[in-house]
Amino acid sequence: MFEEYLKRIAEALERAYPNPPDSTFFTKADAFIWKPELKNFEIIKNISGINLSMLRGMDEEKEKVLNNTTALVNNRFANNILLWGARGMGKSTLIKSVFNQVNKSCKKLKIVEVSRDSILEIDKIFSVLREIDFKFIIFCDDISFDDGESSYKSLKSILDGGLRGDAKNVVVYATSNRRHLLSRKTGGDMGFIRESEENDEKLSISDRFGISIGLYECDQRLFLEIVNKYALALGITLEKEVLEKKAIAWQMQRGARSGRVAKQFIISLANELKHDQELLNNIFS
Repeated sequence: MFEEYLKRIAEALERAYPNPPDSTFFTKADAFIWKPELKNFEIIKNISGINLSMLRGMDEEKEKVLNNTTALVNNRFANNILLWGARGMGKSTLIKSVFNQVNKSCKKLKIVEVSRDSILEIDKIFSVLREIDFKFIIFCDDISFDDGESSYKSLKSILDGGLRGDAKNVVVYATSNRRHLLSRKTGGDMGFIRESEENDEKLSISDRFGISIGLYECDQRLFLEIVNKYALALGITLEKEVLEKKAIAWQMQRGARSGRVAKQFIISLANELKHDQELLNNIFS
């Protein structure tokens, strides 16, 4: 009876304070998500993305992220990257697609997604990963911080390197709809000097990213270029005029024009035309 009781205590402690994973654990997959409730990493078998050649209107941006990621896996100095800008313009897709491409030739590269709610634990995650014999992208998707929040300081500390210095095997790739990640509002009762210092503190976090890339809303020309590129890849044979008329109607109904809206349109059209789902899988997964 007593031994069974001790066993239950040991199991409970193991669940509450699991041992940090080693290199063997990270051979099980290429992608992981940090699960704070488990205090551990969850394995992700498939990571979504599309072929880099399908991302239109961002050639320079693709090259920057690809070159930086290639530098990481080749044991060269690499920067942390912030992609900011309009919703639906492919910020997250660009990161995942670059990862998928580089990962084809370098299985030492891993990606770990850390949610906005887990930013406070990023130092703990970083401490684990820097000791592992792999290259890691810590992926923080759609992050921003409001007034009164202090969790951004954990991210700022990691980007600074601190006393331990930068880890040569870990970079942070983040996306945000805000260029500076933090709200620029200030309280009305703040003194001028304190307000200035507060603003400097808030803006300084984006300065910690060595590469900052803005992705802006696309115009109709680019939107239709993306649609036509998808249609060609899927073998959709509608007349160009008909295709573009349908795409514009879809975009007007959605009230937005972006790469995401173009993807949603082409998926809907492919289903309407009963197109081969395998082609869709090849392009969008």
